[in-house]
Amino acid sequence: MNKSLLSDKAKQFFFVIIKIAIVVIAFYTIYKRLVENSEIEISAFLRLSRENKLFSLKNILFLTALTTLNWFLEVLKWKILVNPVSNLNLKSAAEQSLGALTASLFTPNRIGEYGAKAIYYEAQNRKSILALNYLGNMMQMGTTVFFGTIGLVLFQKKHQTALLKIDAYHVLGVVSLLIILVVLILKSK
Repeated sequence: MNKSLLSDKAKQFFFVIIKIAIVVIAFYTIYKRLVENSEIEISAFLRLSRENKLFSLKNILFLTALTTLNWFLEVLKWKILVNPVSNLNLKSAAEQSLGALTASLFTPNRIGEYGAKAIYYEAQNRKSILALNYLGNMMQMGTTVFFGTIGLVLFQKKHQTALLKIDAYHVLGVVSLLIILVVLILKSK
């Protein structure tokens, strides 16, 4: 009985160490990207920020509210997506979503999000969790592409610029082909 208690304590300690390491690596990665990026000049950014009053209380509160709303929607999306495998409460969904988001900061193309969410579950559920995470990301990407295409077409119609030569019928054709392709792939499974 003591041996299993020790292994549970060791597991808890191990997960705490992993969480702390992820946060430290994330902060280091962000710092490194900011400092080593030759295209970003911090002094020019700060000067432009002061000139345009970007860091006003109104702007900071607005951006904080939008960020909080975005995180809340991500947490809610994960809670709904994972419901067939596990009935999560909002706190657990937030822990998993925000932990995975942190892990994805220092991995290419946010691939770390998949693994980070999967480690919260038993081995037999991990494939399902990976599939649900992939499904959620693809649905979000599809929605972004769909509404982005509509926005681009509307933008092009309103601003007839030489830079944007978009034929709405070609865009509609490509979107239609993509929808047909997705339907055929889903039907074949």
